[in-house]
Amino acid sequence: MAPRFVVLLAISLWLCLPLSGLEEKPKPAPDNPELIAADQLYKAGKFAEAAEKYQALLKIDAKLVAAEAGLIESLLREQKIDEASAEAVKALAAQPNSAALLAAMGDVQLRLAEMPEAEKSYRKALQIDSRELRAYLGLARLYQAYSLYRHSYDSLKAAYQVAPNDPEVQRWWFNRLSRRERIAAIEAYLAGPHPDDPEETEYLRHYLEFLKATVDKPVHACRLVSKVEQTDTKLQPMLRDPRHIVGYGLAVKLNNRNSHLLLDTGASGILVGRKGAEKAGLTRISDIRLAGIGDKGLQGGYVAVADHIRVGELEFADCVVTVSDRASVTDEDGLIGADVFSSYLIDIDLPAEKLRLSPLPKRPDETVAPTALNSEGESRSSPDDTAEGAGDQKAESSGDASKTAKVAPAPRLPKDRYVAPEMKGWTPVFHFGHQLLIQTVVNDSKPMLFLIDTGSSLNLLSTRAGRQVTKVSSDPNVHVKGLSGTVADVYRADKATLRFSHFAQKNQDIVSFDLSKISKHTGTEVSGVLGFELLRMLQVKIDYRDGLVDFAYDPSRWQSAR
Repeated sequence: MAPRFVVLLAISLWLCLPLSGLEEKPKPAPDNPELIAADQLYKAGKFAEAAEKYQALLKIDAKLVAAEAGLIESLLREQKIDEASAEAVKALAAQPNSAALLAAMGDVQLRLAEMPEAEKSYRKALQIDSRELRAYLGLARLYQAYSLYRHSYDSLKAAYQVAPNDPEVQRWWFNRLSRRERIAAIEAYLAGPHPDDPEETEYLRHYLEFLKATVDKPVHACRLVSKVEQTDTKLQPMLRDPRHIVGYGLAVKLNNRNSHLLLDTGASGILVGRKGAEKAGLTRISDIRLAGIGDKGLQGGYVAVADHIRVGELEFADCVVTVSDRASVTDEDGLIGADVFSSYLIDIDLPAEKLRLSPLPKRPDETVAPTALNSEGESRSSPDDTAEGAGDQKAESSGDASKTAKVAPAPRLPKDRYVAPEMKGWTPVFHFGHQLLIQTVVNDSKPMLFLIDTGSSLNLLSTRAGRQVTKVSSDPNVHVKGLSGTVADVYRADKATLRFSHFAQKNQDIVSFDLSKISKHTGTEVSGVLGFELLRMLQVKIDYRDGLVDFAYDPSRWQSAR
């Protein structure tokens, strides 16, 4: 009988959707009532119905740009990526100098992970019309992925100036608001029609609960309290059986309880099971819903606070932790995403079974690189933002001018990627939330994006990508499971050579399944995963702040570690 493999994937997603209550200057309404109705359906998240109305309008006027752009965006929201691409190509062939259609094409290209093409489309759209909203929003997303955070902010600010009341602008802008402003904005947003699907809406409602529960309390900053600013910590092997290592974990002390957490570059923040949280005496704040690999949908959980967290010689105070309602998350006590250490230069030396954390290179304008533990995971919009957004810096430092002479500090603006001289040879990656996506060529394909994920025991290829580059066939002997249960349909892709950074690896019968859910939440096509079976041979260095990684392979070290 063929061996039965189990792939463990834990990609936790907590989507915090940005909002604003600021008003947009009134614009003249379109004089086409059918177009208005289609736009209203789109803004209410009824994308299939909106697409039908846009298509009906195009049968009457094939060159109605607003309907064509609306149709393309509706198809993208429905995850009909190929249809959206075909529609965009057809529309631009007929009207190549339409700013709205160029911006819509940029959205298609960004979703397909065609980054240079997307940037070209957005820029051309703005050359034609400097007020093209979707081009600014597209560039904001794209530059965020490039770790060009100041460029992203400037593009978002331009979008805000064009249409501050647009829902997508509001989502992006919320990290610039104080917690009180954010609460009011989210409540107003949820009270009316909005374009989010039920899962996104549920995430947002739980995030609102978290904000309300913490609005009158200090920010849980997870600040460094030990004098040591770097550490060298032993990684502990996690075994499927006495002969097979499926990952490496860290000994982490939550309050006064020792925990063994899987070090997972594909996860975000700290996630522990209910029993471990109770034993550690974590303080519950609010409910949350967790999503990951698997077919069982959202899973229950809650957000809690640990008074102290200790990793190696580093100790932090007042840290947010996510708790799953399940008694345990993995065979160990939980997961710790590598993004938790995003304020440090991270060196995961898997052959030597060591995690080294050291200060990031100082930027030219810094006296010292800041250090903290990002236990809250994806709550920050960029590595330079505070956990609660720039708005809190002003709101929480202001007061009665007659009682204090203090002046509220100006909001801290994000900074672009900085490549230190000693890191010139590192490989840039695309940074989507906690996910690090690296350009990877499969056989002779064009570059695709693969997730760097020590939490996946095997390399993976999406069925979409697999069918483009090789043969894919069903394999009932492979079982894939994650936070959301098992995956029903699993395949094997025949003979896939993966080329990334300075390396190449041949894979026979690589595991393949549908990664469209990850791609949808990410906002771009995730074609595969570089998993533990590959990464365990490498020394992996990560700079989350600047979106850079470096890999080193020493055959002698790898052989001695086996």
